[in-house]
Amino acid sequence: MVKPVCVVFASALLVTQVGDARLSAAAGSLHLIDALNLSIQDRLLNPAPRAFGMSRMMREPSFGRHFTPVTSHRRDFEPENDREKSVIASLEKRRIQVGLYVFGDSVLREDSKALSFRALKGPGTISVGTPRPNWYPSQIEVLRAVVNPGVQQAALPDWKAIYPIARQAMRRFKDGSTGFEMEFESWTIAARPAIAVSEKCISCHNSGSDLARRSSVKLGQPIGGVLYAFRGPQ
Repeated sequence: MVKPVCVVFASALLVTQVGDARLSAAAGSLHLIDALNLSIQDRLLNPAPRAFGMSRMMREPSFGRHFTPVTSHRRDFEPENDREKSVIASLEKRRIQVGLYVFGDSVLREDSKALSFRALKGPGTISVGTPRPNWYPSQIEVLRAVVNPGVQQAALPDWKAIYPIARQAMRRFKDGSTGFEMEFESWTIAARPAIAVSEKCISCHNSGSDLARRSSVKLGQPIGGVLYAFRGPQ
């Protein structure tokens, strides 16, 4: 069951309701998620050649295709500077498990059955010890226990499970929301918008011959968003 529990405006934390001990622990970690989001937003604003969106976040590139993790990596995110190293160190010291998803506004127009990488990518693991899901859209068959031995039931929500949340987040961003949190299974999901701040963003997202996937965003409007799934020690 999905239950909204609090709201965030910009990067300020405004916890409006905390239900149980697990949610209290998650709320206590939210300042670290917001600190991480600052770095993620910086990466979105400063792409590298052929490294936009998810490719800018994770070690493994996924430009023009779905993200697929390298399962031998302990985590998919590699901090690039002291600020990122500090946030990751704090998360891992507290044993906070974190996964990241990136979505575009085409999530509102495309059916999840299309498995569109332009609509949604992820998850990528941010902290060591975060269990990856057993399925990614790029894989025909479910990953076996060799990937996440003994943790399949506790893994990050997979692409299909998170799709409705990404769609809900995009709708809320279009309506002016600047972020929110919600409870999903054993995870807290923090949603944060990505705003079109340059003509380069617009030209990339508004291009393409497929009308279902093509955006029509303008400067200052949400072009997509980032979802952070996180929880305390298990």
